[in-house]
Amino acid sequence: MIFSLVPIAFIGLVCIMLLAALYWHWRVYSLYKSLDEVKRKFIYSEFSFQFQNPWFAKQLGGPMFRDELPPDLLARVDVVRQQMRYVVFGLAFCIILIFGLILSTFRTTL
Repeated sequence: MIFSLVPIAFIGLVCIMLLAALYWHWRVYSLYKSLDEVKRKFIYSEFSFQFQNPWFAKQLGGPMFRDELPPDLLARVDVVRQQMRYVVFGLAFCIILIFGLILSTFRTTL
């Protein structure tokens, strides 16, 4: 019985993770497109890296997209960043569940 549920749960979790990743990129790309002055100075991959890891990007040096933004656009970036935290927590939860499924499968086969 458990062996029939594990593949279905695994496939479902992978689909949820793919949809969450697509949603993350859609929201970050739409934010990137709405910030015209950032779009002129940074390519999308650099913008998304700085958006996802601002501390690490600052340690690497170079210009940051947040440095020259007015307060209203910074507020928009912070709102999207707060929304994306929920997506990242959901992805982490799915990864934990997948590892739990894999470990439970190995434990029942031994």
